[in-house]
Amino acid sequence: MDLPPRAKRSNIFIDACLNLGEPLSATQVVRIRDISEGGVRIQGKSPGVGARIVLTRGETEMPGRVVWTADRHFGVAFDEPINVDAVLKAAVPRSPERPLYAAALTSGLGHFHRQTPRGRKTFGLRVAGAGR
Repeated sequence: MDLPPRAKRSNIFIDACLNLGEPLSATQVVRIRDISEGGVRIQGKSPGVGARIVLTRGETEMPGRVVWTADRHFGVAFDEPINVDAVLKAAVPRSPERPLYAAALTSGLGHFHRQTPRGRKTFGLRVAGAGR
């Protein structure tokens, strides 16, 4: 039995936003590990086989349904073919768990210390060594 040729796949490691396609449903950032015009393999917690989802990266929305799940990966079949190049070139979404200012606080700038009066708090955190 001859099977149709499989669509070209790109093995990648990029972020995208996933939600269940319902108003007020939570959005989570997931990792796309492999993508083709017809589907995607995602690293993250699966909403379950058969779940309808909308995957978003930049301006590209990719509605589909979960068709398989295994360990920490799951596969999504898109409702319609997508433009893989547009998805790969799209802007990276920000994780809701790590706001932009958190990146600055954890970016390895530990050698920079600002002098503050004793007991003064900055961003809700007590400054180590303040007033010494």
